[in-house]
Amino acid sequence: MALCLSLLAGCVSQPEHTRTNWDTHQQALSQLSSYQAKGKMGYKGDQRFGANLLWETTSSHDHLLLTNFLGSTLLRLDARPGQVTLVNNEGKTFRGADATQLVGELTGLRLPIDQMRDWLIGLPTAADTFQLNADGRLSYLAKDINGKLWQLDYNEYDYTTTPALPKRMVLSSVGVSITLVIHNWSIN
Repeated sequence: MALCLSLLAGCVSQPEHTRTNWDTHQQALSQLSSYQAKGKMGYKGDQRFGANLLWETTSSHDHLLLTNFLGSTLLRLDARPGQVTLVNNEGKTFRGADATQLVGELTGLRLPIDQMRDWLIGLPTAADTFQLNADGRLSYLAKDINGKLWQLDYNEYDYTTTPALPKRMVLSSVGVSITLVIHNWSIN
């Protein structure tokens, strides 16, 4: 009897997700001008590490904070159009005009920062190609950036948010694999 009750309780607590119309979903995502994503990131490339992730976007600003599991800052990035500030793990501040280039030069990490504002929420902005899953949400996108093909697989969605937002993603390019797991979305 206890097993039956626990199985029923598990079924009840599962968030319901239904098929959506892509055009309607895409429009809802396009209207998100301010959001925050908290989670974890696993990076495998020339370097290998795991980090806590905080990504904040407003209409004019993106903020990325990576911390280790003890809470120490690994990287803090603030990006506005044409104006980027990066603070590294030693507390040194660097400035530039291109977020992707600045992060790459200073840390060796290859990340398509400029595209992540939309890609993180499941919008295939500027993607060369993309595919939808059976629920009518983004499942895959690909983009050639400076001669490197970046692919992003959307493996799981958080259906407790409106609109539903990605929960588990894997971003990859030659020699680089980045796993992103979002535990908490905050939409303003």
